[in-house]
Amino acid sequence: MRGLPGQIGTWLAMPVVAALVALCLAPLLILLAYSFFQVDFVAISRDPTFANYVKIAGSETYRGLIARAFGSALLVVAITAVIGYPVAWFIAKRVTGAKSTLLTLLLVPLYSGDLVRIFAWRVLLGAEGAINRTLMWLGLTTEPLAGLLFSPLATHIALTYNYLPFMVIGLWLAFESLDDAWLEAAADLGAPAADRFRRVTLPLTSPGLIAGGLMVFVMVAGDYLTPQLLGGASGITIISAVNDLFGTAFDWPLGSAIAWTMLAILMLCFGVGALAIRRTALVSEGV
Repeated sequence: MRGLPGQIGTWLAMPVVAALVALCLAPLLILLAYSFFQVDFVAISRDPTFANYVKIAGSETYRGLIARAFGSALLVVAITAVIGYPVAWFIAKRVTGAKSTLLTLLLVPLYSGDLVRIFAWRVLLGAEGAINRTLMWLGLTTEPLAGLLFSPLATHIALTYNYLPFMVIGLWLAFESLDDAWLEAAADLGAPAADRFRRVTLPLTSPGLIAGGLMVFVMVAGDYLTPQLLGGASGITIISAVNDLFGTAFDWPLGSAIAWTMLAILMLCFGVGALAIRRTALVSEGV
């Protein structure tokens, strides 16, 4: 009888596991298999080869697009961290009754679709948009700033706006578990505010920073619509290249190899992040 609850739990979990394997793991394995094939005219040759990965490693274009994708992701992670720290601290340590309301308001933009948010930024950043009109009304400019829209600046503004809530949530959870006694002890010992943040707050909230940073990093690196609709000539990304390879170019093997290259880098980042979180947890426990 003791093993009956465990057997019931196993049987209940089996449909979920089967769904995950069929809907998540199987497509990835199919992509992995295709990444070792090649296109021969209009047909796919299924003779295993590493030619696609060699092509990616030897192509300055693909290497540059991959590097730019992860560079943009790191930049947005840094920006969201700088903005997210004071916001998360304020919600966790200074708000009491309206905490759930503020967290809900923080997530409200996510309730709308990606296209709605992107076109809202196009309205704001356009030549006749609210930002240019305000700058001209204040006399700061005499004509609309052409570099606001269809530029890397517009892309990173929208990406920061889209994914900031994920960083704030991660940091908020870390601040909720932060014991104020540590900061009070550091203040009593005469540590200035900057040192208290660097030597107490930052190490103890680093698990939330890493978790939020990983979420933002992954989503920015894989974002397709925002660079396409706001980036203009700079909107060509490694994700759009994969889309073209699976679409008009009909080079599924090369597209699969690029996708798996990106996935492998992201998995490596997750592994490093998990180790960093574990290390910081052990340090905070005094192990």
